[in-house]
Amino acid sequence: MIEAVKIEDFVIEQLFMPYTPSLCPSDFVKPIKRKLRRNPEYIIQLLNENLDVKERAFKRLKMFGGVKWYRYLDMNIPVIRWVNENLEEI
Repeated sequence: MIEAVKIEDFVIEQLFMPYTPSLCPSDFVKPIKRKLRRNPEYIIQLLNENLDVKERAFKRLKMFGGVKWYRYLDMNIPVIRWVNENLEEI
């Protein structure tokens, strides 16, 4: 089981980094990671602009049991609510 302590870590490690080549060119990785640390909700925009990546990310999350298995995450955070709602659609 994978654990993430902070929403920023969850967004970067589970929703962004595995799909970095699909989401952005390599020279944009560091600036986008910084932006995601300051504003995790930015992942919603990135994934909505890249629906194939969103589908792969969410299928991977479902395979690992969804967000409920990531301990210490506040389930009321907007990104987590968005992920949970979208997981149900896949």
